Amino acid sequence: MIIVFLSVKSGDGINNSKRILERKYAMSIDIKKVETLYLENDNIKEEDREMLLIKTREELFDKIEELIKEIYKNNIIEIYSINVEDANKDFLDLLEKETSIKKIKNA
Repeated sequence: MIIVFLSVKSGDGINNSKRILERKYAMSIDIKKVETLYLENDNIKEEDREMLLIKTREELFDKIEELIKEIYKNNIIEIYSINVEDANKDFLDLLEKETSIKKIKNA
């Protein structure tokens, strides 16, 4: 299991999450409102964003990334993942069931 972190512009979190879930690329997604500071052309910028915490399987990362790149076309996307070392077995079983290859749309 991995958690994919995806930063999107404020207001995009719900629609992007629904697109990911409809394809069965993840089992659940948390959406957190965040304030982001970043460098752009040597200037500090500030922006309201949403951080999606996507619970999924490692083998589905590429599919999520491909979908998000399709949505945002030529933008640089802030997407990365971390491996989950320990998790509740019942949760992991449900994750496997809900994101099985048989259920994935556009696989």
